[in-house]
Amino acid sequence: MNNLYVVLLAGGTGSRMGAEVPKQFLKVRGESLLRHSVKRFRTFGLTKSITVVSHPDWILETEKELDDLLEGNDQIVPGGESRHLSTLCGLKSISYDTKDIIFIHDVARPNFKQNELYQLVEQTKIFGGATLVGKSTESLVRVRIHQNFTEEPLKREEVYSVKTPQSIAGFMIQELFAEDLPMDVKKHPTDLCTWMGKRRVGIVETDYHNIKVTSPGDAELADSLFWEDLPTVE
Repeated sequence: MNNLYVVLLAGGTGSRMGAEVPKQFLKVRGESLLRHSVKRFRTFGLTKSITVVSHPDWILETEKELDDLLEGNDQIVPGGESRHLSTLCGLKSISYDTKDIIFIHDVARPNFKQNELYQLVEQTKIFGGATLVGKSTESLVRVRIHQNFTEEPLKREEVYSVKTPQSIAGFMIQELFAEDLPMDVKKHPTDLCTWMGKRRVGIVETDYHNIKVTSPGDAELADSLFWEDLPTVE
């Protein structure tokens, strides 16, 4: 089997939440979002290492938060100015092979499932990259920036919301590294799908449990939707 690695993005500063601490330290069911993500991958049990990408100012707090969870091959590394640069910091810190697979996960999502990780691996073997997605349950319309009216309806059966974890093969990382990165961080890819551009990305459908804690009140909602994911035998 290919080696599996994990890159956890935990570089937030808490600005959008209006909290005193970054959102990765907010608690759901008595534990931080950061700990939940590490524990779920640890329970999965098939990963060679977990790399936590932290904001440089919060590395010490991250070390304290994960002191009892990280193992010998795991590490905490400083992130960059954008989400994408933080992703690159994590990927570049791992000695992976072209056939290895790396999970990339935003720790603001505490509720992914183990069976989804297995499916992501299989999709990555086919496409070189894969992502969790959620079906749209509402009508959708296109609105141009700075317009206050709709332009056209969209077919919701053709539109999915992108979630994490995502996964990417070592050979695809090397291929993407060879491409130029925009100098303006505002134009950096926002996730694996935008980084892979027009390449096909495999999808694995998830459900409403996979909520992202972004705004005030999201932590309470995540708490209400939280569920324990028991080990799965494959």
